[in-house]
Amino acid sequence: MTETELKTKVLTLAYANGWAVYHVTHSPQRGKQGIGYPDLTLARDGHVIWMELKQEKAQPSPEQWYWYEALGRHNWNLIRPSDWESGRVAELLA
Repeated sequence: MTETELKTKVLTLAYANGWAVYHVTHSPQRGKQGIGYPDLTLARDGHVIWMELKQEKAQPSPEQWYWYEALGRHNWNLIRPSDWESGRVAELLA
């Protein structure tokens, strides 16, 4: 499963379960501001989760680890295709 396919699945489930979603787009116009910010910010009923989507063996960049620390480890989730297949994503978004 590609990262794009994973993102599509996660977004579909998030919207179906009533999450408000902010999706970071990676465009040249964005410049350096926001580098490393998680791919998805999801909020529902006062609860916020951040998701960084990665291929199975890809590692977060130093900038992504910075955001991991800044946002709080308990709400920042590294999501891989195996997390979708295991049901972990469904649990997070239930």
